[in-house]
Amino acid sequence: MLRFGGVVVLLTLGGLVRAESSRPDYLKVVRAYADAMIEHGRDKYGPVHSPLFAATLDRKTLRLPDAPPPGIPGIRAGDRTLTGANPMHDLDLYQVLYVLTKIVRDARYAAAADEALKWFFEHTQSPATGLFAWGEHLGWDFRTETFRGRNAHEFYRPWVLWERSFRLAPEPCYNFALGLWRHQIADQTTGDYSRHARYTEHGPEKGYEFPRHGGFYIATWASAYARYKDPELLQAIEALLASFEARRNRQSGALPMQTRAPLDWYAPQSELSLAIDLWDGAKMVPENLAGRMRAFAAKTDEVFLKVAHDLGPRGKGFVENANTFTLQPVSFTKTWETGYGLLTDSGYAMLCLLRYRQVKLDGYKRLVLATADRYLVGTPDTAIALYPGSSGDAMALLLGAWRLTGDRKYLNRAGEFGAQAVQLFFDNSALPRASTKHDHYEAITRADTLAMELLDLWAAQNKPRLDLGLMWPER
Repeated sequence: MLRFGGVVVLLTLGGLVRAESSRPDYLKVVRAYADAMIEHGRDKYGPVHSPLFAATLDRKTLRLPDAPPPGIPGIRAGDRTLTGANPMHDLDLYQVLYVLTKIVRDARYAAAADEALKWFFEHTQSPATGLFAWGEHLGWDFRTETFRGRNAHEFYRPWVLWERSFRLAPEPCYNFALGLWRHQIADQTTGDYSRHARYTEHGPEKGYEFPRHGGFYIATWASAYARYKDPELLQAIEALLASFEARRNRQSGALPMQTRAPLDWYAPQSELSLAIDLWDGAKMVPENLAGRMRAFAAKTDEVFLKVAHDLGPRGKGFVENANTFTLQPVSFTKTWETGYGLLTDSGYAMLCLLRYRQVKLDGYKRLVLATADRYLVGTPDTAIALYPGSSGDAMALLLGAWRLTGDRKYLNRAGEFGAQAVQLFFDNSALPRASTKHDHYEAITRADTLAMELLDLWAAQNKPRLDLGLMWPER
C-alpha cells in the first residue's frame, strides 16, 4: 500500500494499481514534478548560473549527484548527460511546462521553458558550425560552462518545437538550420551524410545516412524555409530527397539504412519516421518539391505495410530489422524492454498512429489497434530495469486507440497503467526515478514522456474535449 497526495493506492492480484477511494491526481503529480524542476533542478552551479534544467538529479537532495549514478541497462555511458543540460533529452518536459500553463493558467511554467530554451540557443551554439550542444552525444556542462561529450553532433529525437524556438531565438535557430546543411552533410551534391558531425569544427562524415535522421534535418530546414524563404534550405531538402529516391532498393522498394555495408539492413521504423517528416515538411515548401516529398512518403507506406509484422495476441511484435532485398524479418520489438535505438511495441505503434493521422490508411489503423489489444493483457515487466518512458509509450498508445475507436476499455487500461506508474516511479519524491532499478532521476530514460502522458491521461479522464496540443516525438 502507498499513500500519495492523500490517495491510498494498492496492488491488485493482477499486478496493476487501483485507487482505494479515487484515482491518483495525475495533474498534481505532474505539477509537483514541474515545480521541483523549476525550483531545484536548474543550473545553480559553476561560475555562470542559467535557467537550464539538469538532465540528471539526486531525487533526495534535488541536486546534481555527488558521484556518477550507476549504469542503466540499454543506455551507453557516452550518451548520458550527468553534469548539465540536454534539451533533446528534456523535450517532453518542455511540452509538459507549456501544457501546464494552458491547464492551470499559471504563466510561470511556460515562462520557465521559454527562458531555458532561449538561453540554450543563444549560449551553446558553436561559432564554427552553428550546431547546438545537444542530442545523442553532447550536452552543456554546468560547472565547466562548455559542451560535454564526444564532440559528435547527432539528433537524439526529432525537435518538434521549432515554431516556438524560432520565435524565441530566430537568429541562432536559422544559423543552426544552415549549419546542419553546411556542416552535417558531407557531400552536398549526392546528399551523403552521417548521423555524426563534429560540433566544434567542420567535420561531417558519410556512410551512415539513417533515414530518420534525414527526416529530422528536412523538418528543420522546412521549418526554417517557412520563415525565411531561403533557397539554400530548399537545396538542402532536394539534395537529401534525391539521395533517398536513388537509394531505394529496386527489388523490394525498401530504403536501406546506409550506403556502406551491410546494404541489406532495412529498419522499417526509421523509414516511416522519415515519411512522417516529409509529409509534414511538404506543407511548408513549394508544390513541385512538396509533391515529390509526398510521393516518397506514399511509397514508404506501400513497402512498410507489406512487412510481416506479427501483432497477434502471441505474436513476435513489430519487425525491427529486416532484409532490404526480401523484407524478411531479422528481429522484432519487445513489449516493455527498450534501450539504445530500440522501440517498444507501443512506441513503434505510435509511429503508425502518427502516419495514420496523416493519410488515414486502414493498414496503419489495424496495426495500432492490434498493438493496443496486446496491452490489454499482462502487466509491465518490473523484473527488468523498466524505464518510465516505456510506461508512457503504452499509455500514449492506449489513449490513441481510445480516441480512434471511442472504446473505453483502452482508456480504462491507460488509467490502470497510469496509477501503477505513479507508484513505480514517483514514490517518495516529486521527481520520477530513472528506472524501477535505479533511484536517481535521469531524463534519458524519458521520465518526461511519462509525465506528458500522465497529463494526457488526466485530460482524457477529466476534460476529454480539451486539446493539449501535445506532439509525439519518440521516433
